[in-house]
Amino acid sequence: MVVAISAVVALVVAAPSQASRAASPVDRGHIDAYTASVTPEQRSQLARLGHDLSEQGHANDTVQLYLTPRQADAVRKLGIDPRLTRVKGGKTVREFATEQSRDGFTVWRSYDEAGGIRDQMYAAAAANSSIAKLVRLGKTVQGREILAVKLTQGAPGQADGSRPAVLYSSTQHAREWISTEVNRRLMNWYIDKWKANDPGVRALLKSTELWFVLVANPDGYQYTFDHERLWRKTLRDNNNDGQITVGDGVDPNRNWPNHWGYDNEGSSDVTSSETYRGVAPASEPETLALKGLLDKIGFAFQVNWHSAGQWLLYAEGWQIATPTADDPIYYAMSGNLDKPAIEGFHPGLSSDVLYVTNGETTDYAHAATGALAWTPELSEGCEGCGFVFPDDDALVQEEFLRNLPFADSVARSAVDPDDPVSTVGLDTAALYVDSADPYKGGVPGTQLSFAYSYGDPQPVAVNAKRSIGAVSVKYRINGGPVQTAPTSPWAGGETSTPASVYYHQLRGQVTGTKPGDSVRVWFEGGGETSQPFTYQAVSETGRRVLVVAAEDYTGASPVQKVNGPHYASYYTAALTANNIASDLYDIDARGRTAPDALGVLSHYDAVVVEGGDDIVTRRAGWGVGNADRLALDELLELRAYLNEDGKVLYGGDFAGEQYTATVGDQLYDPKGEIACNPLPADVDPRRCLLLRGSGDGTNDVLQYSFGAYLTVPGDGLDAQGKAYDSAGTDEPLLGLTWGFNGGQSAKNQDDTLSFLATSGILPTSTFPQFESWASSRWIKPGGPFEPHTGTQYVYSQIADVTYKRLTRQVQVPAGGGTLSFWTSYDTEAAWDHLFVEARTPGGDNWTTLPDLNGHTSTSTGDSCPEGWADLHPQLTHYQTLVPPPSPDGAPTCTSSGTTGTWNAASGNSGGWQQWSVDLSAWAGQSVEVSIAYASDWSVQGVGAFIDDITYPDGATESFESSLGGWAIAPAPPGSAANANTWTRTDATGFPVGNSITTPDTVILGFGIEGVTTADKRAAIMGAALGHLLN
Repeated sequence: MVVAISAVVALVVAAPSQASRAASPVDRGHIDAYTASVTPEQRSQLARLGHDLSEQGHANDTVQLYLTPRQADAVRKLGIDPRLTRVKGGKTVREFATEQSRDGFTVWRSYDEAGGIRDQMYAAAAANSSIAKLVRLGKTVQGREILAVKLTQGAPGQADGSRPAVLYSSTQHAREWISTEVNRRLMNWYIDKWKANDPGVRALLKSTELWFVLVANPDGYQYTFDHERLWRKTLRDNNNDGQITVGDGVDPNRNWPNHWGYDNEGSSDVTSSETYRGVAPASEPETLALKGLLDKIGFAFQVNWHSAGQWLLYAEGWQIATPTADDPIYYAMSGNLDKPAIEGFHPGLSSDVLYVTNGETTDYAHAATGALAWTPELSEGCEGCGFVFPDDDALVQEEFLRNLPFADSVARSAVDPDDPVSTVGLDTAALYVDSADPYKGGVPGTQLSFAYSYGDPQPVAVNAKRSIGAVSVKYRINGGPVQTAPTSPWAGGETSTPASVYYHQLRGQVTGTKPGDSVRVWFEGGGETSQPFTYQAVSETGRRVLVVAAEDYTGASPVQKVNGPHYASYYTAALTANNIASDLYDIDARGRTAPDALGVLSHYDAVVVEGGDDIVTRRAGWGVGNADRLALDELLELRAYLNEDGKVLYGGDFAGEQYTATVGDQLYDPKGEIACNPLPADVDPRRCLLLRGSGDGTNDVLQYSFGAYLTVPGDGLDAQGKAYDSAGTDEPLLGLTWGFNGGQSAKNQDDTLSFLATSGILPTSTFPQFESWASSRWIKPGGPFEPHTGTQYVYSQIADVTYKRLTRQVQVPAGGGTLSFWTSYDTEAAWDHLFVEARTPGGDNWTTLPDLNGHTSTSTGDSCPEGWADLHPQLTHYQTLVPPPSPDGAPTCTSSGTTGTWNAASGNSGGWQQWSVDLSAWAGQSVEVSIAYASDWSVQGVGAFIDDITYPDGATESFESSLGGWAIAPAPPGSAANANTWTRTDATGFPVGNSITTPDTVILGFGIEGVTTADKRAAIMGAALGHLLN
């Protein structure tokens, strides 16, 4: 189904690229705030495009964007209608900002002006030398000083870092002026209280160092006063053209070493993106300055002020549901949505309550330097004002006072971080088997208890304060005598080992149980005792494989007969046929409880998950748009198991689809108590979160643990709704074929998924951690993405901002002749183009050639008037940009350039088509021909395929054994290096399949129960388990 694949792959934007490449035209338009209503898919597109949505709740259907007019036009091509945001009185945010500045500011001060922020920091240190010291941390790209003020008694003579210390930083993002001012007022509040002999502040500054970096991005901050109020990044001139435009700057809050460049969701490699991460970790002087301070001092805590959105965020942010071992301290000091430490704010893991980030400051501070760190996102001050907080001293003071209790509690906690001061009345315990925060129920890193055990010895875990020393595990079996075993620190996982400064996870073992036993477990150490938990010993067979029935037959989507599981026997039989003994865990029968990674899954070498007919895991009686928290629990437990050397086969007719945007927004309650849609009247709407999690439309676990970047529902159905047969195209399923819904099957395959492999978007050359490949595909007659003949063809691959050429010299007979080839393509219509270039070898007489069969046109599409010649100057040989006739007009393009004319195709070819180009202009000569594919800034189709070339003399080339004299040429001068390019491959090179394999997982877009014969089911199971177990 071409349309199904195209529609889904078109969501893939900001595809693989090189971090250093220029990825936008020179855009000198002014930035303003826009508001747009978006679907889940469109929100995903915006996130991948690099628009910063991180200060906006992701369960909303309205977003605020900061765009130039050209960027707004680019957003409109996604089918989104951005409208200028209007504040009270009808002004745009930019007009509101201009009005504030017209007669001079009351509150705001620039960095450079006399009496500005730089001068104030110098003055504060000079006027208060008994407690204040000015420290120069470094210089910006433009040479401005990056300054800190240290407050502590005897500051000038007291060695830096010799007392417990807290860092208050602000204004990494230039436009967030309120963060500067709240931090400045906090610094002055401590100075004034010292001068007033406040006993609490006097005692605090005798024992503690308070450090203040008021402006971490001085260049950008000054630029917001002088040129562009809504500028966000630094002033790094990315393209070295001597001017600052939209494509310049680095996000100083994505440039840190911790998980820098982990993916293109938590940061971007596109220079025009608001979250552009820079060319390397800590590549920017602004980052190095703040990093140097963090590395040197050894802070207990950091508060890194930002705006706008009323969030209180903490680590870890690089993947969803990854609390640190120090989470008890974060919870005690932050509170939660029910009782936050800052009135009206939403505390929580940044990856969960907002979006994933990587290369981020606070993750680095905690993991690398031991400083527990927060990102408070301050208020906007007035509705719709966003980053333009009103120039109103009373409103600014109100915001400062709202934040003061939390900020001061951080300062007062530095001397004893694991027993912190809490404004919400919470204490930290010495030992936790489960988090005290009900919003983290079900998260494996904080919920360490479990109800069922499937093995002996049984590992058990506790989160313990390091300060209490040795900890023992205590347990009683069936009420018998208390037994004791030692614990030792958890060694960490393959992918994730969360930070652990003041707490750490310890593990012990319970032994001597038998099935049917009831085991009560607790931990003791340092005179402290944990809360106990009780589990049931269920199975101790020692078998290598566990089948998990995740059918949700007691749920609501769809309603099913409750006498399940209905399909687990197909899986156990297929395992038996391969001489693999297995156990069964039925989630519904276990009280709708996910199998715990420690209690259940850890006892098996591999786990097979079958989803049956489940579409969305939803409690009985709940309506559309709701998911049970169980759905996320299941995925997170599998991730935790994989993190400790687990292997998983996951299949079903709707496998993983509920974790994507293709089934719409499914909301769940982190506390696991309520249905979210419709939301009960007395419930804060921020409480409910999206099951698909992070901001790009697909839950991270599906993308990164299972290699399924996107799902393509219904891809395996023909026009009559019948499932196509399937064939293995790569290991471990290579060589297998099978059909569906025959007489010996469950006859239940009526959705039939395909997946886009994560490595098709994030190539292994840059992202080896996400290695994944399509291992089987639907057999579609006349399939547009199969080779035209034979088994080999040439494929463009998928990437933005590329100019890919397949080139060779062709000898043209004296009487002229044509070059013909077959192509199948799926490009972003009107924006990305396939064309044939020609010139005399070594010459400059470039032109493009029309297809004699009518598949090309002279239309320059939408990318030319948007300025894509800035990306690819070569195109000026064929196209000419015509400036707008008036300031309110739009540019246009002609289909002729400096040396030639424009002939190209765009959109979907409708399968394989034969092109023929006339080479008679070079009769009796050689001509250099390039089959070229050029892409713009964002949004990708599947790409282009080339096969079966016929030369003017009648010779042919079908790429079966080589490129046959064709060369894969680099991008032309002026274009950035291609992230990927043409490749000779077979169908396995196309990254879409109905199964995706990684080194540790296989995910199937179908249920094995629907495969027609038992022998075929056994063959699929045997091949998949052979890969996983061996």
